[in-house]
Amino acid sequence: MGEVWEAQDEKLDRRVAVKLISLLAGGGSRGREARARFLREARLTARLQHPHIVTVHDLGESGPETGNAPFLVMELVRGEGLDAKLERGAIDPQDAARWGAEIGEALAEAHAAGVLHRDIKPSNIFITHTGTVKVLDFGVARAADPYATADRLTQTGFIVGTPPYMAPEQARGHPEPGSDLYALGCLLFELLTARLPFQAPDSIGYLTAHLTDEPPAPSSIRPGLPSSWDTLVLKLLSKDPSERHTTAADASRALRRLDAAAPTKVLPPPRDAPRRPPAAAKHTPVGGPWLPGGVWLLTVVATAILVSVNIDGHGDDGDAASGALVVGLATAWLVGHFVVMSRPAWRTSVTKVTRFALPLLLLAVYAVAVTSNAEAPWPHGPYWVAVSISTAALTSLLAFSAALTDRTGHGLRRAGYTLAALNTIAVLDTVFQQTGIAVTVSPHITFVAPQPVSAGVAVLAVAVYCVREIATRRSAPDAQRFSQTEVS
Repeated sequence: MGEVWEAQDEKLDRRVAVKLISLLAGGGSRGREARARFLREARLTARLQHPHIVTVHDLGESGPETGNAPFLVMELVRGEGLDAKLERGAIDPQDAARWGAEIGEALAEAHAAGVLHRDIKPSNIFITHTGTVKVLDFGVARAADPYATADRLTQTGFIVGTPPYMAPEQARGHPEPGSDLYALGCLLFELLTARLPFQAPDSIGYLTAHLTDEPPAPSSIRPGLPSSWDTLVLKLLSKDPSERHTTAADASRALRRLDAAAPTKVLPPPRDAPRRPPAAAKHTPVGGPWLPGGVWLLTVVATAILVSVNIDGHGDDGDAASGALVVGLATAWLVGHFVVMSRPAWRTSVTKVTRFALPLLLLAVYAVAVTSNAEAPWPHGPYWVAVSISTAALTSLLAFSAALTDRTGHGLRRAGYTLAALNTIAVLDTVFQQTGIAVTVSPHITFVAPQPVSAGVAVLAVAVYCVREIATRRSAPDAQRFSQTEVS
């Protein structure tokens, strides 16, 4: 954009940095409009007062002899640019976490004032001689809301930013606060791996990659990097802004937790490492590796008990065949589970599908089972009256399971657990009635024929909700806020 000079402030007797924006020098109406736009944005930036943002002391224009180039007078900071540090290789993860958190705090301050940076990259991050961050070049930012001030000047068809760090929505011309978080994700990826998340020969290639390609996990390039880094960086690099951290402050807190974690021995990334296929974040499955085997074993035992009890009252081979089918399906599911878990890219795709597909499948199975027995006799009144409560509770629980995200609040989660408890009571009532035990809450919450199918769907629905609730809670932008609120 121009040149930066060290200068002496003669009035206050202090050393300052003067940035001359020679790019905007020149005559004509276009030059005047560009300088007016820059100076108005610089006035917004000058209002920002934060330890990690370079302070702007003054601004003006140099004069006709130098083309009226605008200039900024800023605090003089001793240290080194982050781009210079990156030339020596990858950064220690704890330094990356600390610096990333400080950048996030600076962005949070700017976003609260309605200012976007729109060009977060290593050359705009300065590391002072004391090891702290100073974010530079907010002078090219514009207000997040184009109507935030009455004297706003706008320009269409002009995109501010650097393609290797540009968020998809910013590339489309619609930047928002989340765009700065995406650039922060690119920056963190580069700090950890000494390379960008995408490799391209030119600007168009970078923009295309940001719009269409999935980034690899940092640990696939730098072995030994904790999976928590994969989770955080890939969340920042989500194509959809709503899937990133809610605010820059949330991202900063997540980075502070990584900084506070015990240091881990991490190997440096290999030089000139080839680009690896995209990989998803490494999440530990809910319940650990024993849960799938436990579910399979429970299914086999329950099937064996039902077959031995001869629940339909007929001594034919139908029970044995049904039991063999259930065990076969459970075994196929178990094998498929471990195959999917061994391939992160598959796991990501399956997770997206099962969020909605599994609840819909269970709902379809339940609907077929119930409607096929709609004319069956019911000793406690009309069939649909008796089944209405349990059906409403079951379908609501399946809907809650599909709707859960990492941003779902406490109220909806507790309502889901209430529905899960009601379904559990209905299953127990159903089992007690079928086994002749004279303990029941109400016949109107008992699952109707065929009881093994309807009650089995309810058990699976409760399991699906609990697993998804735990998984979304763990992946929340600020996972600790749940436990802290509940303790208080």
